[in-house]
Amino acid sequence: RRSAPVTRRESLAAASGRLGDDLDRFREEHRLDTVVVVNVASTEPPLAQTAEHRHLDRLRRAVNQDRRALVPPSLLYAYATLERGFPYVNFTPSPGIAVPALQELGRKHHVPFYGSDGKTGETLLKTVLAPMFRARSLEVLAWEGFNILGGGDGRTLADGRNKRSKLRSKAGVLGKTLGYEPHAAVGIEYVPSLGNWKTAWDFVHFRGFLGTRMSLQFIWQGCDSILAAPLVLDLVRLTEF
Repeated sequence: RRSAPVTRRESLAAASGRLGDDLDRFREEHRLDTVVVVNVASTEPPLAQTAEHRHLDRLRRAVNQDRRALVPPSLLYAYATLERGFPYVNFTPSPGIAVPALQELGRKHHVPFYGSDGKTGETLLKTVLAPMFRARSLEVLAWEGFNILGGGDGRTLADGRNKRSKLRSKAGVLGKTLGYEPHAAVGIEYVPSLGNWKTAWDFVHFRGFLGTRMSLQFIWQGCDSILAAPLVLDLVRLTEF
């Protein structure tokens, strides 16, 4: 089901109420126990969290005062969803439910909420390969990645502000897994003709026994929605469970 997008002519409070009404109507029309909302929209720019994002009452005030700079679309959709007592899954690196105020709202209504960027391509491979380097005491010196993709996501990520969120998500994997921060860079470029397909080329420079330097290279080519769809379905099943 697709709700009408939030426009500048509609206040945040009105939009939240309309989105919540849409969810309630959908549940009633289809005689459902609940509705699981999954955010698969294009990536938003990073959000600098403020005091309004740390406490539910202050976030409510920001919504009622129509302070749009504090409430991007992913946050508003999560707010409307949790406010009506429905579960919410964030499959993107957008702010979504990352703010403490929304987590407070989810706990208040006793509904599941989770997610911060479903990994389906280059970042997925990093989460698989980085533990191997750590387990074999192979020191990663540098990890360079270059991505090209088309479609709506590629078009959105062509905007440097939106790209920062995705780059932050991609870069955060290595340090947590390896236990240190190697030199790492990721490039993302929009290629319209690729459509729903994406390609990533990675170069990993590492050091082994007796300081010997070696390298690994891989190319990953995949259909974005086909990679994501089974994960989204499983997350919906898990959330309902």
